[in-house]
Amino acid sequence: MGYAALRSGWTERFHDPSISVWQLSMGVLAVNWGYLICGPMRTSALFPLMVIFAFGAFALRWRQIAFLTVLALSSLVAAVVMRALYPQWVPAQGEITALRVDINNLLMLSVALTALAVIAARLSGLRQKLRDQRKALVHALAEVERLAVTDELTGIANRRSMQLLTDRSVALSSRKLTPFSVAILDIDHFKAVNDDLGHAAGDAALTAFAHLASAKLRNTDMLGRWGGEEFLLVLPGGPDGFGCVLDRIRAVVRNSCVDARPLTFSAGVAHHRPGETTDALLARADLALYEAKGAGRDRYVAVD
Repeated sequence: MGYAALRSGWTERFHDPSISVWQLSMGVLAVNWGYLICGPMRTSALFPLMVIFAFGAFALRWRQIAFLTVLALSSLVAAVVMRALYPQWVPAQGEITALRVDINNLLMLSVALTALAVIAARLSGLRQKLRDQRKALVHALAEVERLAVTDELTGIANRRSMQLLTDRSVALSSRKLTPFSVAILDIDHFKAVNDDLGHAAGDAALTAFAHLASAKLRNTDMLGRWGGEEFLLVLPGGPDGFGCVLDRIRAVVRNSCVDARPLTFSAGVAHHRPGETTDALLARADLALYEAKGAGRDRYVAVD
């Protein structure tokens, strides 16, 4: 009846179309019925219960497994009581030799262990799948975290990351713990590179500049793309520490070209004043950058 219901699709209307609880319950009752009628062989009839509960571990929730356990124990108790009260219900089996009992136990255990081995192999496959999924999830999360703080084109820190760094630096400087300066760097005549050579050349110029400048920073300095052709440089230390860093960057960038065009940049530098906000600090650096451009580019200007 259950097979016909499954094959006909009638069980598709249920939350569990495979009617796992019903099938396993029928198996439990069949095992205990076998225990009732098997006489001296009845102990081996209980082996299939292991297989039934092993399959149930994959398909059932804990409440359903608890129900199945209660059903198995109660039906087994009923079988024991019926054997004691109605021995005439147990078919006569004649003389049972020890060899016959051993063979019967061996056959039943072989069936049970084979089924359990299949289940164990499936469980091992599930564990490996979970390990692979966990590794993939860790990799995906790491990639998401990397993309959240990294500029996709240049591979250096993005604006969000630099904003957070600047905010933290402002908080430390305001407590007179770690003074620092910021510099806004802008590649000179970048629009002409895009217009004359195309956006691919412009992307190459941005990437080259980011890599060249990053190679000349101190361990404590941080460079990130601020937007377009602008980069933000955070320089921990006193107001006199930025000059040598920017001079090194200018020197290495001047020796680089994009499609035969030399790379230069202008920069505006501002040292943080205790109590000054991030926006005010960046605004002063931006004004210094415009002064550097107005003075002929390829230079930096620092403001007090």
